[in-house]
Amino acid sequence: MKYKEDRIWFLVFIFPAILMIVGLQLYPLIYSLFISFQDWILLQSARPQGLVWLENYLHTLNNPAFIETLYFTFFLTTTSVPLQLILGTFLALLISKNTYFHKVTRAVLIIPMVVAPIAVGTLWRLLYNDTAGPINNHLLKLFNIDGPLWLGDIFWAKIAVLIVEVWQWTPFVFIVITAALTLISQETLQAAQMDGATRIQILLKIELPLLLPAYSLIIMFRTLESLLTLDSILSLTKGGPGSATLNLTYFIYNKGLREFDLGVACAASWIFMFFATIIIYSIYKMIIRSEDY
Repeated sequence: MKYKEDRIWFLVFIFPAILMIVGLQLYPLIYSLFISFQDWILLQSARPQGLVWLENYLHTLNNPAFIETLYFTFFLTTTSVPLQLILGTFLALLISKNTYFHKVTRAVLIIPMVVAPIAVGTLWRLLYNDTAGPINNHLLKLFNIDGPLWLGDIFWAKIAVLIVEVWQWTPFVFIVITAALTLISQETLQAAQMDGATRIQILLKIELPLLLPAYSLIIMFRTLESLLTLDSILSLTKGGPGSATLNLTYFIYNKGLREFDLGVACAASWIFMFFATIIIYSIYKMIIRSEDY
């Protein structure tokens, strides 16, 4: 009887949260799905102009610009996330002690993550400047290297965005792995050392397997966040040169908030959500299988 009463009170207290989630998330999702089947350009009409069925979806999938954004989004996600994992893990292992120097270093390393993405893009745009930026005019000149046209060349613009993405979000990996390392039993590591295990063997056979749950969390979060990257690209390259650094989120932003083609923007959003769900679910299944083994 007491269990039923507790359950009733639990539902009573959780109901406002459920209601808020439904109001703030479920309704907009359903309404955006409705708009995706409508002909609605906001500059031409304040209301949808009629049902067009799958025309918005077909128009989006047949749009060469949309296909190009798929390629760049795929490139950015599949390169930035592994690089963040490698660099973040290396830094966490390098600065895992609790000395004053290491504590200060850890505090400095997380600064890129807490800076607003718009500010990050603006800062790096100044650094990448081919005539006055310090990267070309100071750093690379030390090695007698002529710096590329970072933001004006199609290839180097993509590399520039990749560098910024890795620089800003490697601290996230660093923080999570550092926290996970503190949970590993020191007795286990000391026992392995007494048995003659080298540092590399301890890393590969003990630490990395125990870090798998942390890596699962990082991969899930960083993959999703990488797919949703917008602010830094907006302030750094504005999708250029041409549409070389235009990702899916930026494509939807342009369609919805610049061209005000709400029907196509909503259709592109649902296509994006479909692909993102498949990617995240596939990663989740791979992680579950690896943990089973």
